[in-house]
Amino acid sequence: MIRLFRRQKAAPIVPEAELARRLVDPTYTCACCGEVVNAVRCLHPEAPFSWKNPPEPADDAVFDEGGAEIFTYNYARRDGDNLLRAYLPIPVKGTEGSVFLGVWCSLKVGNHARFRAAQQRGDADKLGDLHSWLYTQLPRLTGPLLTEGVVVPYSEGRTPLYWITTEKHPFYAAQQEGLTASAILDVYESFGCGDVVAHLRA
Repeated sequence: MIRLFRRQKAAPIVPEAELARRLVDPTYTCACCGEVVNAVRCLHPEAPFSWKNPPEPADDAVFDEGGAEIFTYNYARRDGDNLLRAYLPIPVKGTEGSVFLGVWCSLKVGNHARFRAAQQRGDADKLGDLHSWLYTQLPRLTGPLLTEGVVVPYSEGRTPLYWITTEKHPFYAAQQEGLTASAILDVYESFGCGDVVAHLRA
């Protein structure tokens, strides 16, 4: 018996403008499965670039107990570096919105302690901009290490923002001018967020 095989249709290509709209819509519903996909803050690197196999994160309160090596949900200490999680905003070209890439960054010991205390009080915004170094490689694996920038704290315990101040860094211009949705999804895929990308492209 001769079997007839039908060539599978290629997946439809989502226009760039529609891709951008989906990317900045926190209530976007996937066309293929009906799942709500919030891609605005989906990228959260597990640990700083220098920490290959971190332990399970502890509660943030553990950080105040001290120790040479600490890893919590929002803070870390290793090799003398005091780190915290932040969001690095990137405007999405063709929209009024932005995505927020989760990153790790460092603060000096005193500023780190002041920040943690202010986060607990809910008034970290009063600290103003804090000099910092970026501990997440952007682009992943090939980006510069220890990029200079500032942490911008916010009130009510919200995650602070990180702004790159090193003009030679490839993401300095991205923060000022934005990236296309396709370029941002390439970043997502490089950090293991391929499932989110698949939903947005469906």
